[in-house]
Amino acid sequence: MKVSGLVQKSISGYDKLHKEGSFGDEIEFYQLLSTLLKGKKSVDIGCGSGLIEKFCPEIVGVDFSSEALKIAKKNGAKYLVKAEAESLPFSNNEFEISLSNGVLEHCFDQEKAVSEMVRVSQIQIIVAHARLPHGLEYIRKPIIERIFGLKDQPIEKPLTLRQIEKMLNGAGSRAMIKGVWNYVDPRWVWKRLPYGILKIPSHYFVISLKTKNLKRKFLGNGAL
Repeated sequence: MKVSGLVQKSISGYDKLHKEGSFGDEIEFYQLLSTLLKGKKSVDIGCGSGLIEKFCPEIVGVDFSSEALKIAKKNGAKYLVKAEAESLPFSNNEFEISLSNGVLEHCFDQEKAVSEMVRVSQIQIIVAHARLPHGLEYIRKPIIERIFGLKDQPIEKPLTLRQIEKMLNGAGSRAMIKGVWNYVDPRWVWKRLPYGILKIPSHYFVISLKTKNLKRKFLGNGAL
């Protein structure tokens, strides 16, 4: 399948998901992310239905799904742009912060999407689905679909933390803060289990800065 065909399939899939209202999320998650963007000239790449824009309507929201943008507008978003993450219609360094929240793993060209984030902003914030370790990634799809009744989105390419860092570094940005956003939650099986008992990341969280100094200096003084 040609790239354009795959992207079009993804757009159609997202339009359908938004029409059906198939996205269920904890609103506190978006409330927290919005606090990182308030007061800054920011762009939310892959804004979806505008849940972050509910708390920070002055953010520029970008999505390639017309249906998503319709919902985002109803949710109070003031500035909406229809575009793909791999081809942002903005000038270099137009924003202080760019956000990619649960989007990068669904991009056809992940390197290009990261490169575009770095091009248009000084600081990048990425929340991305983690690639499961120890071969578990290969059985993730049947587990999600058969046990939990969930469906993958049209493009589903989870990432390792190293992959995210490498793409940022290649685009001229350095990961300054990085960690796990969420863990795989076995409470789906039994609610009495404590959260985090299974230390397999489900999402990674990275804040990066565009800089010429792409390597961390030992003790901050450049010593080797």
